[in-house]
Amino acid sequence: MSEGVMTCLPPHDGHPGMEIIWAADCRQAFNQGVRLAQSWLDNARSGWLWAIMIAERDLLPCAMERRAFEVGFLSRIHQRLSSLQRNEQRIRDLPLTL
Repeated sequence: MSEGVMTCLPPHDGHPGMEIIWAADCRQAFNQGVRLAQSWLDNARSGWLWAIMIAERDLLPCAMERRAFEVGFLSRIHQRLSSLQRNEQRIRDLPLTL
């Protein structure tokens, strides 16, 4: 039985990375999803997030690659959202002095 192929999401925006093991080599699709999400985040959020993800995902040939793309894409978005939530909490926790 195969041990699987690992993909790695690097830490970003102060949020830890993660490793996922796939039954097949989906590294390229996973990394493509991460890069597309980062591009969307870097480019002033041009276009609808869901439309961009679906259009690119549907170009992939098999279901496992499409899933890996989705996981990479949404994981990168999750990192950014988690970072923003932590920053908001830090601001709320600051003492207000007048």
